[in-house]
Formats: sequence, structure tokens, C-alpha cells
Amino acid sequence: MSNEMTLQEFENHVAAYGAKTALWPEQHRSAMQDLAGSNTDAAAILARAARLDAWLDDMPEAVSHHASDELHNRIIADMETALAGKASDTGEAGKAGEIVSFPTPAAPPLRAIWVGATALAACFIGGIIMAPLLVESVTGSADLLASLDIISDAFLPTDPL
Repeated sequence: MSNEMTLQEFENHVAAYGAKTALWPEQHRSAMQDLAGSNTDAAAILARAARLDAWLDDMPEAVSHHASDELHNRIIADMETALAGKASDTGEAGKAGEIVSFPTPAAPPLRAIWVGATALAACFIGGIIMAPLLVESVTGSADLLASLDIISDAFLPTDPL
């Protein structure tokens, strides 16, 4: 293998393995050390990785490890409790192959349907009552058929296509 390494390869290896040379792959270690010693950009990449490694090493152990174990154990306990409760409620785990059965959406209550129907009926009746008044105020005529004739003459083309 060639002992030369590009800056991009160096950066990829440092990003993957960190700044500690003992963690670098054996086959690339000497090329990486040569590049870091001869190239200022590689030295800057290595310094940035060293600062990140130092910051990660200074993190408290509880933050990086124990919190996730505690969360994992709590989730497992909650899941076991939920599954045990579900099995005791129905006497079985659900349908074949189903661990947790999800609730189906309930039909809307009958009162909600009647409220919606009443609102639509009120709008319909209001439209019937208000239509002649609106037509009269727009066209100046109380005759609905004459008003429709005026509106059709104004908005519909009279010349054949």
C-alpha cells in the first residue's frame, strides 16, 4: 500500500477514529502521522479532533451511560406492565400475532350529527330568505326572473362562438 494519504482521507479517518493515534488503523497510522506532521491543514484537523476527544473524555459518566440504562429499564418495565394488564383484561394478548391491540375510532355521537344537520338547515333557509333581498339590492329589481335575466345578459356571452 502506498504511504501517501490525501487530506480528505485523513479527515475521514480522524472523524471516525479520533485524535488518539493508538486508535487509528494500523495500516494507515504512519501515513496519517506523516501528513499531520507536514501539513498545517491536517494539523488543524487533528487539533480540532483532540479538543473534541478531550471534551468527550471530561463528560460525567452519568450523562453518557447511566441515564440511558435507567431510561431503558423504565421503558421495559412500563411495557411489561402494560402487556400484563392487557392480557389480564382480555384473557389473551389480542388477535393472533398481535401484541397490543389499538383502539378503533368511535363513531361520532348522535348529538353531534344533529347539531351539524341543524346548522346546515339554518344556512339553507337563510339563503332562501336572503337571496331575493340580495338580488334586489344588486340589480335594483324585486322580480327574481328579471334579475336573473339582467345578470345573464351582463355576465354570459350572447354572441355565438
